[in-house]
Amino acid sequence: MKRLLSALRAVLFPKMSAWATIALLPVLLLASAIYAPRLLAFPYHAQFGTTDVYSVQPIHPRLGAELARADALLAQSPLYTGPVTRQIYLTDGGWRWTVLALNLRGAAALRRALNNAIIVNRADVANDLMDLHWPIGGRRSLSSVVAHETTHILETQHFGLVKGAMSPQWMVEGYADYVAQESSLSDDDVRRVEAKHDPNPALPYYYGRRRVAAVLAHNGGSVDRLFNQN
Repeated sequence: MKRLLSALRAVLFPKMSAWATIALLPVLLLASAIYAPRLLAFPYHAQFGTTDVYSVQPIHPRLGAELARADALLAQSPLYTGPVTRQIYLTDGGWRWTVLALNLRGAAALRRALNNAIIVNRADVANDLMDLHWPIGGRRSLSSVVAHETTHILETQHFGLVKGAMSPQWMVEGYADYVAQESSLSDDDVRRVEAKHDPNPALPYYYGRRRVAAVLAHNGGSVDRLFNQN
């Protein structure tokens, strides 16, 4: 908490007293979590085409290739109309992630719908890897995670924010994993989870992806028909 207060005071209000900063802290944290993650002082920045990357650690040179792989996955979706303007925030899983993730702290990443910001938990950029250290599963490529979260941006741009919010989870998340061509659980992982009757949070994503694949195979690959079905 002392590090958080010091960072906020140094970046935002260097002349403000510690007590005044504490009083404003809840408002500042909520605002940064929803609207402006950059307020949390990411020291490194790089731009890759239409993508701005902000990072806690120096940005590894392999990130450009991983973003290109994510975009190649996205380009196979009918919703893709060209390069997506987005901001990616690479945290180290520390206090910045805790603040920005709010109630999704166990996730690999999340997207802020209002500003196309993608917040990423701790990632091994050098190896295109994310490992959430779950007892079962939780490993996937960083590029697939970026593709998944960017698919949510495409869904919102194509269908609108309200429809995206009202669509069932299996459809929204399943289509994102379908485009990313990965899930946090493998087939073997699912068999182990179900054998243990473990309510793994990634199960709806896994089955959503399979259900989306089945619907698209049946309807000729129409994403519009997928999202407009009863």
